[in-house]
Amino acid sequence: MRKDPEIKSTAEKEEPAALFNTGRVLQTVILVAAVLATLFTLWNPYKLFSEQAITQTDLHENADGGSNEYSTIGILVGHWKVDSGHVCENNIVEANITEAIANQVSIKLNALGYPVKLLAETDMDLINYRGPALIALYTGSCEDTPENKSGFIVGTTLSTSDLNSSNALAVCMGEIYQASTKLDFAYQIIAPDQPAYTFFEMVNPDTPMIYLEMGSLFYDQTVLVENSEKVANGIVNGIQCYLDTLENAQ
Repeated sequence: MRKDPEIKSTAEKEEPAALFNTGRVLQTVILVAAVLATLFTLWNPYKLFSEQAITQTDLHENADGGSNEYSTIGILVGHWKVDSGHVCENNIVEANITEAIANQVSIKLNALGYPVKLLAETDMDLINYRGPALIALYTGSCEDTPENKSGFIVGTTLSTSDLNSSNALAVCMGEIYQASTKLDFAYQIIAPDQPAYTFFEMVNPDTPMIYLEMGSLFYDQTVLVENSEKVANGIVNGIQCYLDTLENAQ
């Protein structure tokens, strides 16, 4: 695995938001209590896992250095090749946004030496997909409603067999993506009645997977369209953070 320097925008060099830098121990206690009270409330899973408990996915199982199907990072591109997703009055289309950002992420990860596979929602390769990580990219809606707020959402399910790794990926993505985009952050447990849950059920349970709603197309359109490189850098560096965590846990 190549260990090239991370791709960072100028904004990423600033210190992460205080949400991730203060009161970690107290926050953990509060969040554990919140999980016990309800499994379907927005919460922040920061440091609910032990780095020593994370099982590293072998990125190079072939001794001869050949390619390995389990070494490829998966990017599920929301609505790509399927439908439009959200369509805004100014003709901004969710499927176009997710595709454009996914392509940037793929190029940047390839440059760092990581193989990447872009996946559509109907892609048969999603079935029992195995890899070091899988990120599902979506956006919030264009509607001006109380439910549609500025910010991004990182989501996981409780169905994975390796919750520690999924939480580690969620923590890295939440911290790094927020530092890059400056958007507000929320964590969500994806419930069985939510559409995204189907994709979590399709992939191999040993594959760490997160749902990333990158921002609202109503409130955060400027970030997603005009500053998409910051969005892509946040995703790439979030994945790099997670992979580094695995190596440091050895």
